[in-house]
Amino acid sequence: MGKEFLSQHNIYFIERDINKDTEARMELQKRGISGVPTFLIGDEVVVGFDRAKLLQLIDHRLIQCEQCSQKMRVPVNKGRIKVTCPKCAHELTVTT
Repeated sequence: MGKEFLSQHNIYFIERDINKDTEARMELQKRGISGVPTFLIGDEVVVGFDRAKLLQLIDHRLIQCEQCSQKMRVPVNKGRIKVTCPKCAHELTVTT
């Protein structure tokens, strides 16, 4: 559910499976976390799937350049902003 939610909102994420990734499991153990899913956002930790809390903490969304399909991060709640694609220099206006 968490992956689907993040994808639907164009939120970039890195998935780490604690059953296969020893480093990820050790990181959670160091933090005293035993529940999954766990979301690490900056210095914040969200244990369990809390949609409202995730959206509150995440300050960006991914958009795709109309010309070259390059994905770019844009801030949320900034109104209409101009974005220049770092790959092809195409300029687009986005409402965040």
